[in-house]
Amino acid sequence: MLSFNNPRYYLFNVFDAITGRKKNKHYNDVKHIIEHGDINKTSNYIAHILNHAKASVPFYAAYKHVCRLEGFPVINKNIIKDNFDEFQSLSYINKKKVKKSTSGSTGVPFKSFQNKDKTLRNAADNLYFSGKAGYTIGNKLFYFRMWHAFEKKGMLTKWVQNIKPIEVFDLNDTYLAKLVEQLKSDKTPKSFIGYASTFEQLCKFLDKTNAQPMACNLQSAIAISEHLSPYTKNALKTYFNVDTVSRYSNVENGIIAQQFPGTSYFIINTASYHVEILELNADLPVPEGTKGRIVITDLFNYCMPMIRYDTGDIGTIAHIDGHFVLTEVEGRKIDAITNTKGEIISNNILLLINNYHELNQCQLIQKKANHYVFKINIDGEFKKEAKFIADFKSHLGHDAHIEMDYVNEIPLLASGKRRVMVNDMTP
Repeated sequence: MLSFNNPRYYLFNVFDAITGRKKNKHYNDVKHIIEHGDINKTSNYIAHILNHAKASVPFYAAYKHVCRLEGFPVINKNIIKDNFDEFQSLSYINKKKVKKSTSGSTGVPFKSFQNKDKTLRNAADNLYFSGKAGYTIGNKLFYFRMWHAFEKKGMLTKWVQNIKPIEVFDLNDTYLAKLVEQLKSDKTPKSFIGYASTFEQLCKFLDKTNAQPMACNLQSAIAISEHLSPYTKNALKTYFNVDTVSRYSNVENGIIAQQFPGTSYFIINTASYHVEILELNADLPVPEGTKGRIVITDLFNYCMPMIRYDTGDIGTIAHIDGHFVLTEVEGRKIDAITNTKGEIISNNILLLINNYHELNQCQLIQKKANHYVFKINIDGEFKKEAKFIADFKSHLGHDAHIEMDYVNEIPLLASGKRRVMVNDMTP
């Protein structure tokens, strides 16, 4: 239904109608598959992308007699980089495509291409999942990211999408004070999207300044790229009266899964991706409820098919209320931390930091099997250091050697994110 009170919503519908309602068709398809669990349609999409890859992508020519998805190899960024030309569909070589670039959490540059229909699908995915979080087309969108690392949006695009870019490198106390005043004075409907650590930084500033809850008409908040801590989720609820959800996505593919308000698990985007959970050290499926590597098949990138693509992330899959969901989504595989027994531990171990509100920043680095370093950013002396070490030893192992490294700042990666857990062990 068109709304003349929201000109951007009206313009979106007009432009979509002019182009044959392609976004609307994708949106309805996404909504139908996810909300009705249409497995047959997803299976057809899988069959189509496999047949296309076998027929037109040099890398997959050797698999032309393979019919089942499980018969295709698991790939990753390094394999694609080493065989970049072979991963491009010959059918799309001379067609218009969109380049996607990312450094990922490791800082390793990576690029891929997407065909036009894939970008339309991503737009539909974004509309559906953002809508589930409470966003409406045309709402002012405060987008917290490292904008210097991404292609700049033109003035017209920013106006149409009503984006307010927030540069995460600028988030000092002076900038945050101005942002808070802007939020207080602007009563129009608005939404947040950005790194979870940036939301935490905003909330801690509000704590420090003894701020009161704000009636600024915040409709939704979506945390991306990093773990959303209970502190940040609760603080955003207190200050902005919003139920923040976490989104699992990446630059090279799109939205893979997202929480809905009131849920702790992530609804998998089965309309656009097939998700597998494989063993950490073998390309074999793990039982439901077991932690493993998140491997996805992108169902709409015909320009550069990504079949059984290892995202580098770790998660746990389950079937809840008719949906395939991820009950856990953890950091990059290389950033998984083990205890002194060699067992992978959940990144929820860092929830212990919620007991130490005096800390500004904290990063856990594993150097050896039993050697850990905590980079700590704190104003003044850390008087609870002994208790802090004892708390973490109870989870890492009582024989853990824990070293404290006090720093003035834990720098952002080139992507604008912070790694809160780093595995620096030599393979």
